[in-house]
Amino acid sequence: MTPTTPSTGIAGIKKHWKDDLSAAISVSLLALPLSLGISIASGAPPMSGILAAIIAGVFTTFFRGAHVAINGPAAGLIVVIYTGVQTLSDANGSGFPYVLAAIIIAGGIQTLLGLLKMGKLGDLFPTSVVNGMLATIGVIIFVKQFSVALGVPSTGGSALNALLEIPNNLLHLNPVVAFISLISLSILIFHQKIKNKTIKRIPAPLLVLIVSIPLVSIIDSIPGLQQVTLLDYPVYFGPEYLVDIPENLMDNIIFPDFSKVHLPEFWLVVISITLVASLITLISAKAVDKLDHFKRRTNLNKDFFAVGLSTALSGLLGGLPIITVIVRSSVNVSHHAKTKWSNFYHGLFLLAFVFLFPNIIREIPLASLASILVFAGYKLASPKVFQSTLLKGWEQLVILLTTLIASLALDILWGIFIGIFTTLLIHWLRSQLNIKTFVRHLIHTDITTKEESKNIVHIEIKGIANFAIMLKLINLMSKLGNEKHFIVDFSTTKLVDSSILDFIQEHREKYFTETNFEFTGLDVHNTSSAHPLALHVLQRPMQKRLTIRQNQISHFSSEHHYLFKPEINWVVDSYSKFIFFEHHLIQYQRNRVEGSFGAKVHWVIADVTYNDGIFIASNEFNMTVMTLTFPEKHFDFIILNNHIRHLQSKLKNENERMDVPQHLLDFTKFLKSNDSYYLERSGKNLLVYRKERLLSNQEIVAMHDYVMKLCHLLPVQPGAITHLNKYFK
Repeated sequence: MTPTTPSTGIAGIKKHWKDDLSAAISVSLLALPLSLGISIASGAPPMSGILAAIIAGVFTTFFRGAHVAINGPAAGLIVVIYTGVQTLSDANGSGFPYVLAAIIIAGGIQTLLGLLKMGKLGDLFPTSVVNGMLATIGVIIFVKQFSVALGVPSTGGSALNALLEIPNNLLHLNPVVAFISLISLSILIFHQKIKNKTIKRIPAPLLVLIVSIPLVSIIDSIPGLQQVTLLDYPVYFGPEYLVDIPENLMDNIIFPDFSKVHLPEFWLVVISITLVASLITLISAKAVDKLDHFKRRTNLNKDFFAVGLSTALSGLLGGLPIITVIVRSSVNVSHHAKTKWSNFYHGLFLLAFVFLFPNIIREIPLASLASILVFAGYKLASPKVFQSTLLKGWEQLVILLTTLIASLALDILWGIFIGIFTTLLIHWLRSQLNIKTFVRHLIHTDITTKEESKNIVHIEIKGIANFAIMLKLINLMSKLGNEKHFIVDFSTTKLVDSSILDFIQEHREKYFTETNFEFTGLDVHNTSSAHPLALHVLQRPMQKRLTIRQNQISHFSSEHHYLFKPEINWVVDSYSKFIFFEHHLIQYQRNRVEGSFGAKVHWVIADVTYNDGIFIASNEFNMTVMTLTFPEKHFDFIILNNHIRHLQSKLKNENERMDVPQHLLDFTKFLKSNDSYYLERSGKNLLVYRKERLLSNQEIVAMHDYVMKLCHLLPVQPGAITHLNKYFK
């Protein structure tokens, strides 16, 4: 624990209770209208959302693995709960008791997943599919609540039908309800632009209630207004447009009914709740971790267990599912919460509001709650979402839109499955592999790690790097620690999906700096976008724009006044003179850096692509090599690590007889201290490489410096040549 990290437990309560209590007041004032709006939009009693929020505060806090996140009911589950209510409705039109039974079972499944340490399961879903699911939720919330915001009775039906009804709803809107909604939306839209610090500190949804409740009272208090009509609607707010909770709050609580547990549609509701709630919780937890000023990580397994247990309890008492929520969490962080106890305090405040101010809750206009949800839905599916997805490549936008359309036409569960299928289909088409080879690479993708030295670990991914290998990659990363220098090599990876790049980039940002965690090999892939998280496909690349690695190499070249040629060069005859390449057929070279040491020694550093094997046994590899051309021919030799040790042993014996020159001993001592390089001398030419892979920019610089020192130490006197001929042959 670092000195700046807030204490937890009792120590945290004693030290940070003022900050946490202050943040909890703001969060609870925001949670009150959101919880009411979510429960009403879900087809549930208003108290269901409030009850879930209270349980999420006073109960979940003791079991979860988050630090500053807030738990409670979320807009993201409105669609699932509402669909479940419609699907499971009985002859009396009541479906919520059966949904409560599904909520309890879904909570039990999540609890079990937490115990089994399955918190990383959320990473199995492709990023664009998850974004498509969230956009679907946003669209459905928007179109379903739009009619409420206009004061027009909803005809029910699918989200597509609700979307088509919008023009008709605009023609038949209730002008008074629409006016309140317009005022509410204006507050939500322009809240961030308000410069007054006092007003800005008030959460926008709370400000909506502060304005709309008195405004409704003013409208209703105007004498004679109740007799006035506008567009066939009375110009006043009747009770049907206000939140309805009974005098006795316990009368509003519904209990679960398990009598439909044997039906397939019941289990579809269970699966939908489990899947969507789990995904949103995981996504939200990661997002909140990024907001945390102290960069603490949520224990996702504990969070899974906590929200699952709380969801089961909430369902048992008539409440909605409980997850981690982003908006309330961001307010919590921005109001300087330090520990998890702010979540606990916010639950207590909600409990106090319900019992102390029920009359105020009954004055809340439904139009204001609908406006809050319309605004939330728009943000989930705003044009920026689609624009940012397109920046990652057309493939990601196709996956998102397919998931969105399938979810709207069928349901979210089917939308997710179709989105995953579309992802695999696009990966297959873009890989340009036959279906059998693609499936083989998909199933047998290998992640190998090799400790190249005490401080450097090389991670190579061979095959298809997409969401299917995510668990394997997460397990590997968790075992490696963060003390060493890591190089993730994609030079032989057939396809690299944005989900993998996103995860690795996030992992690097949390635990590493750019100097001790590098990517290599991505510049031998084609992409349909310049975005660093675009889909990368291994092909013979056509030069378009410089990659990050190429820019780094270019900077190194400019700094030393070397010549850099990033384009493909098909002339590779110069490599054929080396024994190493007798069994490796070179296809082309690229990223050439050319320079000289002094006036006579010319050298080239290049990435070469070669084949090892023939026909179906042939594999394509990429590696970085350095070749030097000397003015005169000398003896041929090959130096490997074991040769260096053997040579040094022999020279030591010779040295005891005083037969070996000092410069030769210095030369072998240098080789011994830098024994990770392969050296092959052939006539006037010298081949140097470090590993049979692409080197990172740092490794290229290190190889350049090594060879420059080597050239100064290479013995060229006739006597030294005689000695080297003696020991190297």
